[in-house]
Amino acid sequence: MAVCAESVVALPRPLALGRRGAVALALGAGALLAVRLDVPAFFDNEARYAEVVREMALGGDWISPHLDFTLFLNKPPLVFWLAALVFRLAGPTEWARLVSVGAAVVALLATCRLGALLYGGPAGLVAGLALATSLGFVLEARTLRPDMILTATVVVALLCWQTAECGGARRARWLAGLYAALGVGVLAKGLVPLVLAGLPIAAVTLRDHGWRGAARLRPGLGLLVLAAIVVPWHVVAALRHPGFAWDYVVNQHLLFFLDRKLPRDSEGDSLAFFWAAAAGRAAPWVLLVPLTLAEAVRGAARRAAPAARATFLLWAWAGGLLLFFSCAPSRLEHYAVPALPAAALLAARTWQRARAGELGRAAWVYLVAGGALVAGVGVAGLLVGRAVLARTYWLVQVPGLLALAAPAALVVAGAGVLATLAALGRRPDRLVAVLAASMVPLAAIVLCAEGVAEPLFSWRPVARALAAVPPEVEVVFESPAEYQQVGGLAYYTERHITLLEPPGFVPPTYLAGHTREMFLARAEFERRWRAGERLAFVSDPERRRDEPAGLVPAPFHVLGRFGDRWILSSFPAHAG
Repeated sequence: MAVCAESVVALPRPLALGRRGAVALALGAGALLAVRLDVPAFFDNEARYAEVVREMALGGDWISPHLDFTLFLNKPPLVFWLAALVFRLAGPTEWARLVSVGAAVVALLATCRLGALLYGGPAGLVAGLALATSLGFVLEARTLRPDMILTATVVVALLCWQTAECGGARRARWLAGLYAALGVGVLAKGLVPLVLAGLPIAAVTLRDHGWRGAARLRPGLGLLVLAAIVVPWHVVAALRHPGFAWDYVVNQHLLFFLDRKLPRDSEGDSLAFFWAAAAGRAAPWVLLVPLTLAEAVRGAARRAAPAARATFLLWAWAGGLLLFFSCAPSRLEHYAVPALPAAALLAARTWQRARAGELGRAAWVYLVAGGALVAGVGVAGLLVGRAVLARTYWLVQVPGLLALAAPAALVVAGAGVLATLAALGRRPDRLVAVLAASMVPLAAIVLCAEGVAEPLFSWRPVARALAAVPPEVEVVFESPAEYQQVGGLAYYTERHITLLEPPGFVPPTYLAGHTREMFLARAEFERRWRAGERLAFVSDPERRRDEPAGLVPAPFHVLGRFGDRWILSSFPAHAG
């Protein structure tokens, strides 16, 4: 029993309307997302990818990624390949973020189309608008890492599957598209897309067809398509580098999920923070999502109305993702990004029901209260926001960040007031317009804050300070267990960086026996420093040190400090 737009709403040519509007919306949003894409400089979470890409474009080895000129097989290669194409055309540049912008455009198009299939063309467009103006989507679309590619592939996979479920002579082609999208996702983010798309597909298939419904998914076709896309690089990498297969399949997936991966180079977020961050990334549209829960519960029944069945699919998507990562101690806040299209589609469904007069008094009271709460948060931010933020030690190092508290709070307060008025008047179109419009200045403020915060989270200022160090001087980085942090330092200095060995470091299996080549022992480093060798030192950015004393043996010279990053030298910088 397929869920298609014609069975949900009676609208003239809804799918054609959705196609034209979706293209305009996606291209327009993509153009806006690409404005000043070179600002700020790569942050730590991007710079490791940027350095791998730089070395790939420099050395021409597209099979074996390297980081700081050391083999780096922790991540699948797709984002490296795509960004390397940008580097080949334009040289090393922050414009490599176009890879994520392009994926965001695909995600927007697929979300609009999926919304048209589930609820009709207008709802699909509202879903696209909601996604384009979700805070987390805007930020992720301007970040160089695989998560926006992952999001796009999950949406495309679900779109292909849903289209196949709607019937027609091309069912096999759409199922092939489902598996092709998942294969691309595996090349971007490992096995994760198989789980994120598989959970809602499995839930709906079991609801409609029971266990026998698995045959409808053509698993044989799926294995062939996935193998054609995924197997070649993985097999070549495994043959070329012993230890890679075990590390990639077991260590980077299973043991990472259980928070038992070696090396212990990441610390998961708390469950409360993960859920709060998921809600924050879905702002402001998360306000509308709870109003679809009752309909989703009804949609769990096989014979439920088509709209309820569609809403059940979306809750299985978003809820399945959040519950899956909630079970993983290694969860990180950005893992919730692929749930944003589902949240946008649910927000569009709330808008559609409100327009049809299907929301009861309790729902409108909830929306009024939600708008009033947002307004109250904004007013509180105006009154005490700067003082509260000033209690965070690293924020006061960049006063410009504190100056943005007042305009951000003003936008939030204004949006809350206007949303409250729209809810009081039961004007769903006005409510959607307020939520979308409010995100434009708020997103601009957040992006401005990223630029202001560059000295705290980017290696470019550190590289500029190291420009006073002659090229022949060895730069030593106090590496944390997550040694990939060196990526940004290597990228912006364009030189090999010597890593101090982290205590108790256990290398991935494909690097077993190579730690002496990777790291410098602390005792040897201190011996060379005391012996008067000309060395530069950069401290671990993950450890707070308010004073440089004790980082290196005396005497030393301070070249600069950026957040928790100290730059020291064993000689006066002006000595050349």
